[in-house]
Amino acid sequence: MEEAEIIQHNRRFDVFKQLQNDKTLVKMYVLGRQYERLTVVTDTRFKKKTPYFLIDHPKGFTKAVANDDNCRFHFEFVGNDNLVYTFRTTGKATIHSEICIRFPEVITRIQRRQNFRMTPPLGTKMYISRSLDRLEMNVIDISQGGALVMPVNLDMEDPNVSVFKVGGKLRNIELTFPSEEKVFRVHVDEAQVSRLGEHPVTNRTNFALHFTDIEKSQQKMLIDLIFTHQRNTLRKGLSKE
Repeated sequence: MEEAEIIQHNRRFDVFKQLQNDKTLVKMYVLGRQYERLTVVTDTRFKKKTPYFLIDHPKGFTKAVANDDNCRFHFEFVGNDNLVYTFRTTGKATIHSEICIRFPEVITRIQRRQNFRMTPPLGTKMYISRSLDRLEMNVIDISQGGALVMPVNLDMEDPNVSVFKVGGKLRNIELTFPSEEKVFRVHVDEAQVSRLGEHPVTNRTNFALHFTDIEKSQQKMLIDLIFTHQRNTLRKGLSKE
C-alpha cells in the first residue's frame, strides 16, 4: 500500500534546492530510449521565464537525447526524509552550452507502508543474549521494521529453541554494522519470529523477525544506517560508469 502527496508550484523549487545541496543521487530514465543512469542535480536556470534544472551528465546521455528537444524523462530518488520521490517531464534546452531539462509540473512523494528492505554490509550480525550463551546470526536483509537472519550455530532439534518457532519472542538483541570507520551497534528490545524458511543453497533454517519493541533513537539510527549504505552502494555503482 502506498500514499502519494503531490508537490507543485513553488514547492518544487524547495525540492530541487534540497537535491542540489545534498547532492542526492537521482535515477534518470529517458523514456523510449532504453536508457537509465544515476546522476545528480547541479543547478537550476530560467530561460524565457521557464525553469530548467541541470544534471551531471552520465555516460551516454548526450547521445541518448541527441536531436530531440522533446524527449521524455522519468526521475526517481530517495529524499532526506527517507521517502521516495518521482516526477516526469518533457523537453530540454541548451543554456550557455549546457543541456538543461525542463522542470516537472508536479513531483510525487510516496509514503510506502511497506518497509524498504535491503541487503546490509557484508559482516552485519545479530546477537541475541540468552541465559547461558549469546546466539550469533548473519543478517541476510533488513528494514527498519525487521530482518531476515540465519543462525551461525543453532541446533533446531534442541528442545530449548522453542522460542525460535513462529510467534516466539526474542529479547535483548544487538545488531552490528561494520564500516570502514567503526562498527555501529543498534539495540532492539524485542522481536517476534514471523516466519521460518530454508536457504535454497545451504538448506539452513532462516528466520524472519519483526521488531516489536525498539526505542525511537535506536530506530532512527537503524534507518540512517540503512539509507547511508544504500546511497554508498549507488555511488559506487555510479563511479564505475
